[in-house]
Amino acid sequence: MSESRAEGRRRGALRAAMAAAMVACGLATSAGAQPGFDIEDLLSAPQPDQLTAASAAPLIAWVGNERGVRNVWTARAPEFAPRKLSGYDADDGQTLGALQLSRDGRWLAYARGGSADAAGSNSNPTGDPDGQEQAVWVVASDGSGKPQRIAAGRSALFAPDGDALIVQGRGLGCYALPGVAAPGWCKDALLKTRGANSAAEFAPDGKSLAFVSNRGDHSFVGVLDLEKREVRWIGADFNNDAAPAFSPDGRRIAFLRTAANKPGDGFDLTKANPFEIWVADAKTGLAKKIHQSNETAGGYAQFNGADPLMWSRDNRLIFASEQSGWLHWYAISPEGGAPVPLSRGECEAETVALADDGAFVFGGNCAQIDYRQVFSVDAQGKAQTLLTAKQEIATDPLPLAGGQWIALRHADARRPTAIAVMPRAGGAPKRIFPAQLPARFPLDRLVEPKTITLKATDGIVSHATVFEPPASFKGKRAALIYVHGGPIRQMLPGWHYSSYYYNDYASNQWLASRGYVVLALNYRDGTGYGQKFRLADKQGPRGASEYQDVLAAQAWLAARADVDARRIGIYGGSYGGFLTSTALARNSDLFAAGVDRHGVHDWRESAKGGDNSGLWGLKPDELELAYQSSPMSRLAGWRSPVLVIHGDDDRAVKFSQGIDLVERLRERKVPVETLVLPDEDHFFLRYASWLRVHRATGDFFARQLGTGEPQAQRSDAAKPESGG
Repeated sequence: MSESRAEGRRRGALRAAMAAAMVACGLATSAGAQPGFDIEDLLSAPQPDQLTAASAAPLIAWVGNERGVRNVWTARAPEFAPRKLSGYDADDGQTLGALQLSRDGRWLAYARGGSADAAGSNSNPTGDPDGQEQAVWVVASDGSGKPQRIAAGRSALFAPDGDALIVQGRGLGCYALPGVAAPGWCKDALLKTRGANSAAEFAPDGKSLAFVSNRGDHSFVGVLDLEKREVRWIGADFNNDAAPAFSPDGRRIAFLRTAANKPGDGFDLTKANPFEIWVADAKTGLAKKIHQSNETAGGYAQFNGADPLMWSRDNRLIFASEQSGWLHWYAISPEGGAPVPLSRGECEAETVALADDGAFVFGGNCAQIDYRQVFSVDAQGKAQTLLTAKQEIATDPLPLAGGQWIALRHADARRPTAIAVMPRAGGAPKRIFPAQLPARFPLDRLVEPKTITLKATDGIVSHATVFEPPASFKGKRAALIYVHGGPIRQMLPGWHYSSYYYNDYASNQWLASRGYVVLALNYRDGTGYGQKFRLADKQGPRGASEYQDVLAAQAWLAARADVDARRIGIYGGSYGGFLTSTALARNSDLFAAGVDRHGVHDWRESAKGGDNSGLWGLKPDELELAYQSSPMSRLAGWRSPVLVIHGDDDRAVKFSQGIDLVERLRERKVPVETLVLPDEDHFFLRYASWLRVHRATGDFFARQLGTGEPQAQRSDAAKPESGG
């Protein structure tokens, strides 16, 4: 670590004093205590993701991530025996995504590899000297052959007849499937019009293709006649048009319309974005508006992969809206009229799907707001039926062809995320992947987090989950506040459906097992608690109002009889890194140490654009407020030790944010440690990277807060690196 010898002696003496105090207070585990578990034990189970289903066959597919080794899997009803289709064998950080099954389930297409940066370099977290690419691959779903590379691209779309594959990359291209003769219209460069062409969707008869052409400050919906090689623009105007959806008979096309980007305007995730629904004749392009949202219906909401506009087989348009103040889904006639709510309540409906019979299935938090459940709604939208238990994490429901089964992802406080199936009528989900947990997984030693609410000094109520350490830890304990990123995220009292927060749930369980009281805070600005909570006043660069929720969490911990208020730490990534550094800069008197992973430290730099941290639409006259809302403006009061972690191929928060903070803290002689991950992404794509991050975090807090067990047999690769 980079520190003076005097500072090192001072900190060494402090650690020794803390260790002595820990023994005196009885903080160490009792002699008969059960041995602890390692973070590797918690991450030993395969993590499934990217669940998808065939439209005309009872077949599902997903990605299984086994300690960084990613492969594609399928299972078919009624046995649902998992079958691995690929043979990747390295923790190389090459993601598998955009899974698509052909209509009949014969083929599975997927994209392997991360996207390219502005310089054209693809994600390469191992530093492979030959580089990496992002390409679409295809494999037979019955396991009869090996995956075959089709073309460079980020996603794929099967033609309805299963005789061709559209690959979306910088443009749209068409390719033959292995052993199949492609139709005459199929060519590598299918579309060369201006703009970035994407969001392709076939007409039901396969003779035309809808797409979106993004022109920067506006976008059009187009339809390509595949045989005639002609493009028709659909209702073109001075707007941003998106999300095209064909009617079941292919004669009409619906799309969403929002305002075009005015000169000088940037995207602002704190502003509502009203929208319209338009329906057009697919042959003539003549369009008419059938729905106008209210002014607050179109806020920045997360659909977790669902199309925001769908045309159901029973001829209804299904769309998402926040018109009630909560994210819900509605049905409307293509001729117009009043929308009919499908999901309802003071809750949010996230992952959604339509069944063949017109039923609507969704995952949301409408039975218990801190968890996730699966619901079904009949075709008329009259009955909302709970299908899973209230206090579990059930997401991504997919009704399978044939109408008998629903596939989903399922977890709870102890059992990690698994692919599961259940009858359409409801019942206990049957977990099929992994069907059994590894022997080393500490299932019976995990805690059931408690849910609480907190009130900030301005009256805002936030939610949190609390992880209690084992009863064998006695006396006053150190405590930690975990702050998620986003900020449009929600931590859950169970294994999270997002891989990043799955890892952080494991971290919170592990830190609790080492003696900490851990509070995972769902501060204002997050999702899950309605639009008003998410669009809180003066958030982020406009006042950092969410820091009041952090202070409420600190006060709650400090008031506990079993917590030593002098030893409360804080950690988090991205927006959580921003709040971590804010806490240390503003209140080193309240926060003894922190771990800042790829945090935002100066909102003025974010306002320059180039990464996801700039999506606030800041105007020139707001930059001074943005600086005052940044940790950089409060460095004079920063005294607490910090560990700063960042991968230098981060496209969400620039690596320069970490450089600036570390340099300024070193100038001020603040105790700063660093862990830099060359070529690693914002989301830490390698399992090895996550282990280094978790262990560096655990070791740092053990040194700084004087509690927890030291890491046994730690390799040099697991130690924090010095920043020089």
